[in-house]
Amino acid sequence: MKRLSPDIKHALAAGYVLGTLRGRARSRFDAMAATDGELARFREQWEAFLVPLAGRVAPVAPPSRVWRAIEARIARPRERGATGIWSSLAFWRWIGAGLAAAAVALLVLSFGLRAPVSTEPLLVAVLATPEQVPRIVVEQPREGLLRLRMVKPWPSMQGRDLELWVIPQEGKPRSLGVVPADRDAEVRLAGLEVKLQGGVAFAVSSEPAGGSPTGQPTGKVLCSGAIARGRRA
Repeated sequence: MKRLSPDIKHALAAGYVLGTLRGRARSRFDAMAATDGELARFREQWEAFLVPLAGRVAPVAPPSRVWRAIEARIARPRERGATGIWSSLAFWRWIGAGLAAAAVALLVLSFGLRAPVSTEPLLVAVLATPEQVPRIVVEQPREGLLRLRMVKPWPSMQGRDLELWVIPQEGKPRSLGVVPADRDAEVRLAGLEVKLQGGVAFAVSSEPAGGSPTGQPTGKVLCSGAIARGRRA
């Protein structure tokens, strides 16, 4: 069997504790940890670090529009257009699934699968595809600034741009501007804190070059993630 490096063991242990390591992979991890003291120790370290963080993540109550969407779907099935996803039950299930994991996964992604650091951002979010593949990490180190870390870039947008949105619990998505598809970025906007107020999630959509022409999402949602707010927020 190929010998695993400490970094890979850290990654496996973190995934095990987060619950992203499932099925046979999880069973194999259990078998390996039974004979590999270092792997078992890494698992204990991640459990001691990550499990308490989940209790600090506040639950997100579904917006009233979710219930309206449910009622409409039950009363009369209808075909939704490109913007219909923003009020759909499936979209909010996607947003709501794994909120606690979003907070702890940020630490795994941002700090190289190593020990935590003491500085806590105001908010964090891991934006993932519907298949739960992380693409972008968003964090707010201080007021007036958002930092985006590209976990998995898009190789080509073919004449289209990515647009970042904050999704409030009530009301329409608010644009935070066009962001690069292939590199890390920062968002600095006048009135950023106002736009973030009441936000429960971030989402990224594919839009025409230069951004949405309507001020609201018009294209496919590529990734999204619930916002976890730190103690300083």
